[in-house]
Amino acid sequence: MRRRLFFLLGVFLFFVGLWVTGAKPSELLPNEGGRETASKFLMAAFSPALDFEDPEMRESEVDFIHKLGRVLGLTLRYAVAAMSLALLIGIIWGILGSRAWWSRSSLFLQTIRIGSRLMATAVRSVHELMWALLFLSAVGTSPLAAVLAMALPYGGTLAKVFSELLDESESSAAGVIRMSGGGGLAAFSAGVVTRALPDLVTYALYRLECAIRSSAVLGFVGVPTLGYEIKTAYEDGHYREIWTYLYILLAIVIFFEWWGTKIRNLLTKGVASKKPDVRQPDVAELWKARGTSLFLRGSLLVILIGGTMSWLLEDRWGAGVSWEQRIQNLDRFTDEIVPYPVRESNDDWGKVGPWFGEKMSEGGSEAVSQTFHLGTASILLAGILALIAVGFSARTLASFRPRGIWDGYPAWRAVIGSILRGGAMLGRAMPEFILAFLLLRIFGPTVWALILALAIHNCGILMRLGAEVIDNTPSQASSVILAQGGSRTSAYIGALVPTGFTRMVLFLFYRWESCIREATVLGMLGVASLGFLISDAKVSLFYDEMVLWVALGAALVFLGDLTSDFVRYKLRGKHNR
Repeated sequence: MRRRLFFLLGVFLFFVGLWVTGAKPSELLPNEGGRETASKFLMAAFSPALDFEDPEMRESEVDFIHKLGRVLGLTLRYAVAAMSLALLIGIIWGILGSRAWWSRSSLFLQTIRIGSRLMATAVRSVHELMWALLFLSAVGTSPLAAVLAMALPYGGTLAKVFSELLDESESSAAGVIRMSGGGGLAAFSAGVVTRALPDLVTYALYRLECAIRSSAVLGFVGVPTLGYEIKTAYEDGHYREIWTYLYILLAIVIFFEWWGTKIRNLLTKGVASKKPDVRQPDVAELWKARGTSLFLRGSLLVILIGGTMSWLLEDRWGAGVSWEQRIQNLDRFTDEIVPYPVRESNDDWGKVGPWFGEKMSEGGSEAVSQTFHLGTASILLAGILALIAVGFSARTLASFRPRGIWDGYPAWRAVIGSILRGGAMLGRAMPEFILAFLLLRIFGPTVWALILALAIHNCGILMRLGAEVIDNTPSQASSVILAQGGSRTSAYIGALVPTGFTRMVLFLFYRWESCIREATVLGMLGVASLGFLISDAKVSLFYDEMVLWVALGAALVFLGDLTSDFVRYKLRGKHNR
């Protein structure tokens, strides 16, 4: 009954979201110009460009492949540099915010732990595009501003996930080390970090993949990465060039997914000993006989070299502007973010309340509501689409022996499964901002473009996560249904979904939090939301209003994060019981 009520509540909130955002079903059908654009764009997917589509550009000294390599290099460089900083932030705040780190409990230590978690939540509540606008407004355009804009929210995200992985790691070994006289640092390092290391490394690589997508999106605010080229190519009608850039992003996603899976398997399963028959308790002999992996060592070397070179290869971090000028720009920015009535009244902060109420009544309340319902409707649409698709894309249901039971092997299931998995990979490889930008050119200035962009990207992620749940869930009931002649759909709906329901809902709430975060910035593309107000304030140089809307967006994400954590905690607790 609770699951039915949860499903009905989701359906209700979805339609409420469509009503609040003004998403009319009739707007799902693009006009004649939009259909023509969509047709040309989709047909271009089968013939990506290997040269400039503009004949004049072909005659220039710049080669298309060389240009592609340059923008790809910048995209990767900024992403790797940002992740090197984010990893440092994530490790420090993640350890300080972890209960497993503190062997003793006191008010002072609890204050440090809670403060670290709050700081991590605060910095990741602001989207990287919003950080970019703030940094660019404060100190001007520079590669360093782009790197810091990604490093802060990604560092906060890594800190949160790292602390949770450390806390949820099996820690009996740490207790044994402490009881044997070992120190707290040794117990934490050998007993906690070692057990959590595969998940820590895999998630860090996943965030690097996300950082590359974010680095590409920064091109829409003037940073010369893949996003800038995609935007320029679309405005010029060069759709084949766009698909070249998108396929590059897809290749990066595939590579990092393979790399992370390979590293995780090696760290989890271990490497066989060189001398399995060694029985001497001598530490030196055991050390010599230990198993080693050239792949893991090579991966570590690549990561270290890549992180170092990402900083050394850039010789214009300041973009030619002196630090004195940047300090002056920062001073001007900090003065102008003070609300206008306060500045005009000689720092009378009592005028903040009326000013805030006026801004909320003039569009702020509506923008907050639009942002919330946009994110909610999008994740619910993504969730229902993923729930349907997983029944066909999960490998244990698409194989010739589903759940180990022979049922005649309908070949069409395998074909559909492969198509859906490929589509899901393409969907999650394309950043929501770029998807929304492309769809707005097809559907026009309608909120459906933003809803579909968020739904497509998150559906791809939920399909992957949901398929892993189904494939890894032991279910004797599903095997019984198939053995008695039941269909794969019956086994999926009747046995597998109920068994994995709790974990699927956990993933849905995890992505809902991300959807709210993304919805705050998609308004920059011209559809009413907080992002639209932020962009408008930036153009008008009203920095006080811009910071207000960014803070409201962060507060909305923060509340979504708290709600998501609460629901996931309740569901996780019920699941564990």
